[in-house]
Amino acid sequence: MKETPIMIYKKVLESRLVRKKEELAETEKNLEGMSTPSDKRKFIELKAIVNELENCIDIAESMVKMEKD
Repeated sequence: MKETPIMIYKKVLESRLVRKKEELAETEKNLEGMSTPSDKRKFIELKAIVNELENCIDIAESMVKMEKD
């Protein structure tokens, strides 16, 4: 099956999501010790990015399904 632009877009989002989840896990480890307000802000921002990427992937999956139908 030929890869469509939306499939490529979805793969890019998924790879970015993996990187951001790793960064979030690392930041979460750092929060267990001494944490500064900037660390907490970074953690909250990363969680928001992860949520947004997951939403975008869901949309891309729906678009791929629409293309198949």
